[in-house]
Amino acid sequence: MRKIIPCVLITLALMSAGSFLPLTGFFGMMLCPLPLCIIGCVEGRKVMSVAELMIEATLFFIISPSTAVYFMIGCAPVSAMMYMLSREDIRNTKNFTGGESLLLCAGVSVIFKTILLGAFWFFTGKNILFPDTAQMAAVMTEMYGDQPELQAALGQVLRILPHMLPSMLMIYAGIEALLNYSVCRAVMKRFFADCKNVLPELPAFSMWKFPVSILIVSIGGIILGWFIDAEEWQEGVMFLFNLQLVANILMFIQGLSLAFRIMEGFKLRRGVKALICFVLMIPFFWAWLIVMGMCEMSFNIRDRIKFKEKK
Repeated sequence: MRKIIPCVLITLALMSAGSFLPLTGFFGMMLCPLPLCIIGCVEGRKVMSVAELMIEATLFFIISPSTAVYFMIGCAPVSAMMYMLSREDIRNTKNFTGGESLLLCAGVSVIFKTILLGAFWFFTGKNILFPDTAQMAAVMTEMYGDQPELQAALGQVLRILPHMLPSMLMIYAGIEALLNYSVCRAVMKRFFADCKNVLPELPAFSMWKFPVSILIVSIGGIILGWFIDAEEWQEGVMFLFNLQLVANILMFIQGLSLAFRIMEGFKLRRGVKALICFVLMIPFFWAWLIVMGMCEMSFNIRDRIKFKEKK
């Protein structure tokens, strides 16, 4: 019990941060599966189940029933998948790599968050990921005054956002899985080094690779977009838009990974690496990183580049 209570309190703090803090709360909400996964790795499945029940009851009575439902459907399955992948018997029999394990966690997150969105939509008629249009308009009017141009731009954005739900959900699930996976492994390595349940190690970021099929799908989507009439088939246009958005993000990551590999190959100093990373985060360079990712997928550049060993 003395180990379950800290798990419950930390989860409550993370959920509260997600509800009441504007920026840092976003990461708090993403890290909600973490405490439950860690206690499962350290104490086992039975203690993990008891901790989940206590978390659900605490969230139900202290924050709100909807928050408890969000944790039960949106967070707990991710914790359960991470715990399963960390078990010693699973690692020895399945031999999942770190990349495959991370992909499984992201897939579970997407599936159960889709179920969560469907349940909230069915019972409330609202999309919990997007704000109410009238409420947002009232807030913007209060902050910036009654500006017709601003209201029109806001209305246009809020009309487009719901159509971006598939890509936004996949991006959110990927970031959530990576964040929880990395932090869980770091915590286990730092504080529970003797624990046998540990997640498979992820490859170094400079070695991250995605299949060339992503590039093929992206190019196919662009070609298909030339033959689609946006006015006659809006659903098809939005599907291609979501597809292109996800593909571009993956190619961006591939390009950034290649940039890190090049920096490692030239053995740059930390200060120079930090400066280059800062420059690469400027939006002007994002398109070039996507191009680098496309070239890496096409020609496997990182394996073709040979770096001389410094004496």
